[in-house]
Amino acid sequence: MKADPVSEFRRLVGLEELEDGEIRRTIEAGEEEREALARRFDLVAIDTLNADVRVRRMSGGPLVRVEGRLTADAVQRCVVTLAPLPVHIEEDFVETFGPDGYRASDGGADTDVPEVFDDSGIDLGELAAQLLTLSLDPYPRAPDANVLQEPWAGEDAGDRRRPFAALGEMVQKQRK
Repeated sequence: MKADPVSEFRRLVGLEELEDGEIRRTIEAGEEEREALARRFDLVAIDTLNADVRVRRMSGGPLVRVEGRLTADAVQRCVVTLAPLPVHIEEDFVETFGPDGYRASDGGADTDVPEVFDDSGIDLGELAAQLLTLSLDPYPRAPDANVLQEPWAGEDAGDRRRPFAALGEMVQKQRK
């Protein structure tokens, strides 16, 4: 993941910091950062967003492994009623980062391509923000939300009026 100069929640780890081994960080989004992310992701609110992260170079190459636990409390909108729906997220994650254009040495088609870092490093805040959006229900629905029912719902199927019934009746009259 290339560092985004306009990221609302920027927590950069420079690659030079990894030369001495792994680093551990706890990152937490402030109020203004959460508000900006909520606007970006079209959420009612993000009440908390934090992650405990461990970052280390993988042996034998330029790859960096980022693993940790994301915790967030957000409020989405019900897709049916637009009512606010609180959601709590706790997820473990593992991501691999590499330089732009990196390909594994075996070159197999099934080889995972790592996320890309650039010279400035890895933005843990943007990673957390993206993981948050991937953890959200894309179609949140309140438990009591009813989908729109057809006008004849509940009536006997024989009694309902079909959309082209009037046209059919008109054609029948013309044939007589």
